[in-house]
Amino acid sequence: MQNNSEKLKHILDLTESITQEFLSQNNGISINNLKEKIKDFLFNPLWDIDSLYQLKRIFKDLDLDDKGTNDLWKLIEETFDLCSARQLKSKSHVYEGKIRVYEKQLIEILVDAGKTKGQNAVFASIIGYLLLHRSLTQTQLKQLTGYSKGAISQSLQLLSNAPAIKKEPLEGQREFLYTLGADMADIASNIGSYKSESNELAIKFLKNKLQELEINRDKNGYEILSKRVTKMVKFFEYNVSLLEKIKESSFIKELKEDN
Repeated sequence: MQNNSEKLKHILDLTESITQEFLSQNNGISINNLKEKIKDFLFNPLWDIDSLYQLKRIFKDLDLDDKGTNDLWKLIEETFDLCSARQLKSKSHVYEGKIRVYEKQLIEILVDAGKTKGQNAVFASIIGYLLLHRSLTQTQLKQLTGYSKGAISQSLQLLSNAPAIKKEPLEGQREFLYTLGADMADIASNIGSYKSESNELAIKFLKNKLQELEINRDKNGYEILSKRVTKMVKFFEYNVSLLEKIKESSFIKELKEDN
């Protein structure tokens, strides 16, 4: 049987082996990424669950190509979101089942759009959820976004200084209600614009979601989400037409001639 010093040496030898393997397969990637993952693996009790290892083994047995892997991951993510929605279904601000999944996908679009103007994901997520729900508390935003209380609090403090966000105390509570007073046009100017191809992909995605939403008409959140999606489609269609006009403008034509 190994004593503690032998076990410690074995741990350090394994660490060196794992590190060398990581560096050989991920040339140029910071070693901090590996450190964080290993620390989580060692200290997080979630990794003691046998079903996680079963999931990994079955996943590897499938031997999928890149497209198959991405498609499967989308299904896995959807399962995550559905489970989360069921856990929070007693909360009035959480949409039911598939509606919750669609909502998260819309937020991802807004977060991606925000990145084009250097906006961080926390800001874009808060604006997106307020766009869909109009009014939410800090606690509700934390539950919906998954970000820490500190990140939400700091972002709300900054956003509250903007005229588009209203902050009102809730009677009898220690919380505030945050409301988005802006319309889709104002949101678009803050979140940023996609290039033409991204706009068209967003339109296609949103129109598909509108069709899928129809089979969930009886679910909590359907009416408000369908209205917001329709507005988003109009916004992205406007972006496409605007970009086309810019491309055809005399200014752009003159630039091309000069080149």
